[in-house]
Amino acid sequence: MGSYIELNDTLQLTTEQGFPIELTLEKHLQHPFTANDFDGKIFSFQNKPNARLFHLAPTRVFLVHNIDGKWLYWGHAHIIEQTIDAKQKLLQENL
Repeated sequence: MGSYIELNDTLQLTTEQGFPIELTLEKHLQHPFTANDFDGKIFSFQNKPNARLFHLAPTRVFLVHNIDGKWLYWGHAHIIEQTIDAKQKLLQENL
């Protein structure tokens, strides 16, 4: 029996999966972002094809924007909460 769970230290997201829309390369090249620009902000992601497990929160992960299959590495993000909805996953698979 196979497993649908992946262990990750990298959070690789497309815009549709929840990559922060305000974090763009164009803006960064004009005025480089710093960690302070995002202090206290919380972003969420969803609709990854399989469940991901991270170390117990809060944990640091590498943040990567997947743009049409090309990975743009941004730095670190902290996972502060994680929810795996197996029921929702089953519903999506049976659509």
